[in-house]
Amino acid sequence: MKANFLKNRFLDLTILITAIAFFNISCEDTTRPRDITPPPVPTGLTSTTGDYVIWLEWDPIIGVSDLDGYSVYRGTDNHLFYWQADVDDDVTEYADYDVVNGQTYYYGVSSFDYSGNESDVSFDYMVVFDTPRPQGSDVIIYSFTEPNYEDLSGFDFSAEQRIPFGTFSTDIFLEFDDFPEIYTYFIHLGPNGRGIQDMGHTESLYDITYAPLDGWSALDYAEAIEGHTYVIWTEDNHYAMIRVTDFDEIPAHRMTFDWAYQTDRGNRELKIGVPSEVISNPDSAGNVN
Repeated sequence: MKANFLKNRFLDLTILITAIAFFNISCEDTTRPRDITPPPVPTGLTSTTGDYVIWLEWDPIIGVSDLDGYSVYRGTDNHLFYWQADVDDDVTEYADYDVVNGQTYYYGVSSFDYSGNESDVSFDYMVVFDTPRPQGSDVIIYSFTEPNYEDLSGFDFSAEQRIPFGTFSTDIFLEFDDFPEIYTYFIHLGPNGRGIQDMGHTESLYDITYAPLDGWSALDYAEAIEGHTYVIWTEDNHYAMIRVTDFDEIPAHRMTFDWAYQTDRGNRELKIGVPSEVISNPDSAGNVN
């Protein structure tokens, strides 16, 4: 009697499990094919150089209802890339703060959907690379002809500091010339200066992206004009630029400027600037001659 009872209970349990399994199968939508199609490859990827940061920006993907986001990839050469970060589908900008000035980085971006499908990475079609570099603003140097200000008349880009105009590492220094009553400022190349070029009037330092290949002044100086940007080529094959922002005579004749310096030897990339509404990630392309 007990054996029959256990047998009947086992049969009841088997029937219940079978019924549940059949119910689950019948509830599945077998008419809908599994999504295996990835979203499009992101396009329009660009980079912007900063001081210990590289900003990336790309075009948004439009018309994909199941787009989930974008993945950013980075490498230190053009062959091996690693995943860097994911951002949401409504974000098309990324700031990479995990960089070292003077090191070139290569980037690519892919897109992915809610089903886990991922597109090809953009570097399969276009390579974007960039080299961050130091910059500064509101630096004041004095005319080397001013008594007691000779030690503050020159500037060393690599050391990011003012130094005497005749020091071996001086890249540029300032002269104020009031003879014959012209009252003109000049930017001179120091002992470490190789070339200088006046790039003309600019709205900001952001306007100049690369050092020129030619067109360097035949002189070792250029007239300093407010609002003009000057590119400097150093003897140790680095490029820098300054933008003159102001002149003053108190307490002595002096010039104020903003600057940028590429620590990567021979790299002409100097551009700076921040795309609007950049998404930063503190935790986590240029030319070489």
